[in-house]
Amino acid sequence: MNTDDKIKLLQSINNPEILPAELFYDVLEKCGDLKNSYFDYMVTQPIDCNMELLRLPTANYDLCCALLAMLLNEDCLINGSFEKRQRQGQVKPIVERMLHILFINNTAKLKSFSEKSRESLNGFYVYALIDPRDEKIFYIGKGTGDRVFSHEAESAKVPNSERAKLRKIKEIENSGFAVKRVIVNWGLTEDEAFASEASLINLNKYIPDIQLTNEVSGHHVHEALSVEDFELQYGAIPLKQEDIKHSILVIKINKLYRRNMTEDELYDVVRGYWNASLRSIETRKVEYVFGVYNGLIVAVYKPDEWHHIYENIDAPQHDILTEEDYERLKNRVYFICKDYKNIDENGRFYLHKSILDLKASQSSQNPITYLSPDKS
Repeated sequence: MNTDDKIKLLQSINNPEILPAELFYDVLEKCGDLKNSYFDYMVTQPIDCNMELLRLPTANYDLCCALLAMLLNEDCLINGSFEKRQRQGQVKPIVERMLHILFINNTAKLKSFSEKSRESLNGFYVYALIDPRDEKIFYIGKGTGDRVFSHEAESAKVPNSERAKLRKIKEIENSGFAVKRVIVNWGLTEDEAFASEASLINLNKYIPDIQLTNEVSGHHVHEALSVEDFELQYGAIPLKQEDIKHSILVIKINKLYRRNMTEDELYDVVRGYWNASLRSIETRKVEYVFGVYNGLIVAVYKPDEWHHIYENIDAPQHDILTEEDYERLKNRVYFICKDYKNIDENGRFYLHKSILDLKASQSSQNPITYLSPDKS
């Protein structure tokens, strides 16, 4: 039986009214999905129907069929139990999940656009890939033709890929679902598509519950900011060379920083581990450390101690580092600031100023740079 016919049969029992158990038997048999050996799908021994039903939110189609067969068998042992479970709202969600999975898998069969659809796209389009299990976007892209279909094909070719997007696709498929694909806008020029893609990526990265797997944010991308954060970052007073009165170690944390970090999280991110020389730090007599995000000084610390990782003295992230991590990072350094939550007057002067006009902002990819008072 094809999927469309199964959907029609299941829709006949997807009813708010109480239906006889025999009708559910009949539909499952016609679909070829009556699991007589439903117990093979169960994880409780002896079978606990209530515990098994808790698995429904992540159940694939076969498990749904088995759960329905389980309840029908229970009715044979306890006459009237199936009607009771219908009244308790425990049967309809199983049928609805079966329909949802069939709908998703039916649309997943589409591997390319027809010629008429390609003409209607009329140039570039922007699309989103969605996890059907929670309806959350996990990838945003742009393209022409059949670009939106290419990601599942890529995942099939590289089943053990470490790329986040491909891992997500494989995880969805292994759960018995198919990626949901949405065309967001079309009929665009390439420049319009670039701008639309970047805007959507910015917006979705700003939403805490959405975790995009995009490795590249797009062209001409600026991070989405609240108006307060925008003013803080782009309206920041520039720090001038003559303002620098101390020896300072600048640490760029662009890839590690996120909005609404706690004081503890920010401190751990800024203090290590860094590929820097303790001898150079001592020679320069570093007094302050700046945590800098996109040119904005977001944290200022006055270190009390500096250590190598192998010393493991109040090391940052010590609870998540493995022995292999310690060995790999053993020569990197970190600092300890005993009163990191209280900033002194000098630190308050530097905090929330911009270093975009200083040479330290334009240096190479190295996240570590230094600022020193002008000796002239």
